[in-house]
Amino acid sequence: MSEETQNNSEPKKSNSGVWILITIIALLGAGALGWMYSKESKAYKNCQTINAQLEQEMNSMNEALSGYIDGTTMDLKEDFQLMLDTYDKLIEKDASKADSLQVQKDSISVLLAQLKDTKNRSYYEINQLKKRNEQLRQIMNRYLITIDSLNTLNIDLSSRLDKTSSKLNTTESERDKLKKQNEQNAELLTKGAKLNAFNFVSEALRYQTFGGSTKDVNRAARAEILSCTFTIGENKIARTGDKTIFMQMTDPNGQVIYKRPSDVTQIAGSEILYTGKREINYQGQLIDMTIVYNLEGKEVSSGNYVVKIFADGALIGKDTFTLK
Repeated sequence: MSEETQNNSEPKKSNSGVWILITIIALLGAGALGWMYSKESKAYKNCQTINAQLEQEMNSMNEALSGYIDGTTMDLKEDFQLMLDTYDKLIEKDASKADSLQVQKDSISVLLAQLKDTKNRSYYEINQLKKRNEQLRQIMNRYLITIDSLNTLNIDLSSRLDKTSSKLNTTESERDKLKKQNEQNAELLTKGAKLNAFNFVSEALRYQTFGGSTKDVNRAARAEILSCTFTIGENKIARTGDKTIFMQMTDPNGQVIYKRPSDVTQIAGSEILYTGKREINYQGQLIDMTIVYNLEGKEVSSGNYVVKIFADGALIGKDTFTLK
C-alpha cells in the first residue's frame, strides 16, 4: 500500500470513532431523560393523589363546620352592618373626617358584598374575613376615641358616678340597718339587764310600847312608819356591784312624801323626789330588802298610797296600799 492511501484511511477511522462516541452519549442522555421523566411523572401522580385527598378532607371539614360557618357568616354580616351604622353617626358628628370615614365604609361594604355573594364559604375564608373584621373594628375604635372622646368620657364619668352613688346608697342603707339593729340589740340588752322588783308588802307600822318592835296598822291616824318590803330578782346580765335602790311613796293627794327638798335622783333623764333609799351590793342573785320612812310624828291622810321602786335610773317595780 502506498503512503498516500494509508494517510487517507486514518481520518476515516478517526471520524468513525467520534460518531460512535456521540451515539453512545446520546443513548445515555436519552436513558437519563427517560428515567427522570418517569420519576417526575410518578411524583406528579403522587401529588395529584395527595391533593385529591386533601381536597376531600377539606370538603369534609367544611361540611362538618357548615353550621359554624353559617352562624359566623351571619354574625359577621351583622357586625359589618353595625360598623356601617357607627360610621354614619361619626360622619354626622365630625364632617371634617367624612372622606376618611367613607373610605372605611367602602372597605366594609366590599366585604359585606362578598359575604352576601359567596354561597360556598370555606373555614379558611371565614377566618380571613374575621381577621379583616377585627382590623376594621380597631380602626373604627380609633375614630370613636378621636371623635367621641369627650362624650365617651362623660358617659364613663356618669356611669362611675351612678355606680358610686349606688354603692353609697347601699352602704348608707346597710349602715342604717346595722345602726337600727344595734339600737334594737342595745334596747333588748338594756331591758334584759334591768332589775325587777316583786313580792311587795307595802304597809303602815306602829311602834310597840315594850321591846321597840313594830306591828302593822291599817288606820292613817295610828301610822308612825311607812314601809315597803320586796324582792329584787336574779339577773345574770345586769351590772353587778354597789347599787342604790330608791323608794318613792305618793299620798292620796298625789304628793310625794319626802324629808328634804334635796332628796332627788335622776330617773330617765328627769329629777324626781324620793321618799327613802338603801344601798346594796348586787351580785346577780335574789335579794330581799325593806325601805322605811319614819313619819316622826307627822300625820298622814287616809286613802290609797302608791309605792314605786327605782334602780339604775329606771322604774323596777310598783305597789299600792290603803289606809283607813
